[in-house]
Amino acid sequence: MSSTPPTVAISVRNTRHSLELIRDSGEFTVNIPSAESFKEVDYCGLVSGRNVNKFEDVGFSPLESAAVAPPIIEECPYNMECTVTGELELGEWVMMLGQIVETHIDEDKVGGSGQSIDMTKVNPLVYCATIREYRELGRKLGNGFSAGKELDKKR
Repeated sequence: MSSTPPTVAISVRNTRHSLELIRDSGEFTVNIPSAESFKEVDYCGLVSGRNVNKFEDVGFSPLESAAVAPPIIEECPYNMECTVTGELELGEWVMMLGQIVETHIDEDKVGGSGQSIDMTKVNPLVYCATIREYRELGRKLGNGFSAGKELDKKR
């Protein structure tokens, strides 16, 4: 949503236990799973944490976060710790804005320079809600803020 301050948005159905937890703590984590975890992720969306321990059921391991109370998920290669900065009700959903206060990336998912995430190695899970399908991200097509320059006839 923003790079200064670094901000993400998540949408949570207004009946979800997760929304209660986020509102109570003012914090949340975003855990980016790899595509290989699609069955476990789908299960977590099918059952309520009010009734079951999802970590135990799917074999995920909660790890203590560095800056917020909610845990990160060890099996997710990329994690963001966030503090809530705002919310917006959108029908049955609530969009929560969170300032990213800490990030974690598995060391083997960092590019050669040691400074950038290699998304091919992360292989993030993508959910296409309109067709209810899980997908892999796909191949790199080009670099942002430079690929379109070859179309700019004025440069």
